[in-house]
Amino acid sequence: MRSVAEAGSQVISGFLFAAIRLIMRDINQLDREFLVRSRGMDLRLLSGMSTRYGILAMAALVTGISMSARAESPVSKSADSALETLTSQSETSVPLAILQMPPVSNFYSPYAFVVDKKARTLSVWHSTAAGLKRVAQFPADLGKATGDKLRRNDHKTPEGIYFLLERHEGASLDFKLYGKRAFTTDYPNFFDRLEGKTGDGIWLHAVPDETPLTRGSRGCVVVRNDVILDLTQYVKLGRTPILIQNSTEFVEAKDHGRATNELAHWLENWRAAWESKNVDSYIQHYANDFRSNNMNREQWRRYKQRLTSAYKSIKVNLSRPAIFSDRNRAVVRFIQEYQSDRHGDMGEKVLYLRKTNEGYRIVGEVWSEESSQLARQEIEAARGNQVLGCSPDKAGDCVRTSAATTAQ
Repeated sequence: MRSVAEAGSQVISGFLFAAIRLIMRDINQLDREFLVRSRGMDLRLLSGMSTRYGILAMAALVTGISMSARAESPVSKSADSALETLTSQSETSVPLAILQMPPVSNFYSPYAFVVDKKARTLSVWHSTAAGLKRVAQFPADLGKATGDKLRRNDHKTPEGIYFLLERHEGASLDFKLYGKRAFTTDYPNFFDRLEGKTGDGIWLHAVPDETPLTRGSRGCVVVRNDVILDLTQYVKLGRTPILIQNSTEFVEAKDHGRATNELAHWLENWRAAWESKNVDSYIQHYANDFRSNNMNREQWRRYKQRLTSAYKSIKVNLSRPAIFSDRNRAVVRFIQEYQSDRHGDMGEKVLYLRKTNEGYRIVGEVWSEESSQLARQEIEAARGNQVLGCSPDKAGDCVRTSAATTAQ
């Protein structure tokens, strides 16, 4: 026969679990990483909680911690194990989606936002000389419908590589819908248009504190007002990526470096083939369905052949690229300096890649003139000593490849 204490403990446990479920629904799934760190509740997270649950939440947490110190149930052990795994993963692995960001750059952003739809979180990653570091993580709301966005008004949040373009706030923004601040994205991006996806107006925005983050959006990524203000310090319009994934893939640093080197080596081969006027090798980097400037792959090959035949020499310098991946796709951005005996220019080049069994292939590329001093600094910083890729040679040492080699 159960003791009175055991029966009472089970009643309290049931009450606690019910209370916590209500709390979680009311404040949109508290950021678990904060709970791991503090074994309690972050004060900023408490701000979104309804008053009717405030005292109950604190009582539940205090009682729960006290009870777990005496005897942990299988449920509490499982939860702790999951949280410990999350903490361990965050310390030893990085998202594969961020292959490379220049850690020191006045042109590109050293920060990236990663949205994990399954975990319902937005995390901020910083590229440093020592590697990628997670600097913050917040709970987030997403589209009312699950899955990747395909068409207008399907209320799904798109998945892919996007960039924050514009900032809206004040009188131009409906506070009840978008909170204090909003950032637009470039959805539909190149890949979305290629796949025939429709719709627009996918933003990163906030909501008032009384609005639950479980409401569901029309496809936008939604955070709290204090969070959107905090995120602003990491945003460089047009250059800060927001990488939205169904579930973020994390890899160890060595595997991350291997994936980065593979693409960086490919990029250097593309550059070298162009600079050496080897059109046959150069065009092998392009997909059969490539299109740019209203030209298909064969038209592009003939166009490049005419140019290389007309020029005695070509020199191509690249800044250190920003590289992001999503499933079998990648986006590579860099400053490009082109010089021949008859023409010279500088601008930003964006390559849209698809990974096949034969390796990466360019399905589209966009060049835009960029003659600012910041762009010039990117090239100057790279000139003569830029490392596009770093892979071990037979002795295990790092092989450095210069982006500014002598034209052949």
